[in-house]
Amino acid sequence: MDKKVRSQKSEVRSKKYEIRSQKQEKILPLASCLLLLVLLFAVSLTACGKKEEPVKEETQTSVVEKKSEVAPTVEAIPAEFAEAYKNVVVVSEIEGVDWQKGTITAIGRGYPPKDITNPAQIRILTMRAAKVEGYKALLETILKMKTPPDRGMKEYLDEKHIEMTRIEGFVKGAMVVKEEYKDDGSAEVTLEVPITGGSGLVAVLK
Repeated sequence: MDKKVRSQKSEVRSKKYEIRSQKQEKILPLASCLLLLVLLFAVSLTACGKKEEPVKEETQTSVVEKKSEVAPTVEAIPAEFAEAYKNVVVVSEIEGVDWQKGTITAIGRGYPPKDITNPAQIRILTMRAAKVEGYKALLETILKMKTPPDRGMKEYLDEKHIEMTRIEGFVKGAMVVKEEYKDDGSAEVTLEVPITGGSGLVAVLK
């Protein structure tokens, strides 16, 4: 009897071991599948997080809008200015040129002389140096402008036999918009000339 009971118990144990083994064999593939699914989900979340195309599109749109503000189309320019520009200057994006207002603006920066000790004289000479730089900046801006159909300003002046001194004289008649002394002792001046009108650039170029 004891031998039979022992053999039955051993059979039961072996069956339990087989059942556990079968369960483990079934669980392992399921665990692998679950792990694979978790990894795929994590990768998809990372990929979604890196998508920034809408932001780029908004940035590109804002850049285009800014460019359109700097270089307005002929339709956006007041009729009187557009008529004055016709056959004389080409509307294009140039820093310092405001086609809608019909003005050219430039900023000059001057520095104090080293061989002068009188404070009042230093201020006068520093601002004078700023104006000289402002006149140069205005002249450079004008020479960047183009004339129809697509000629450079220097080429136009040569063709029309307009002396450079005439343009320089026009620049020296610029209006002082702002004068400012900086903390470092330098001076800054903002100069402006009209494009249209009897005393404007267009009149000088004709």
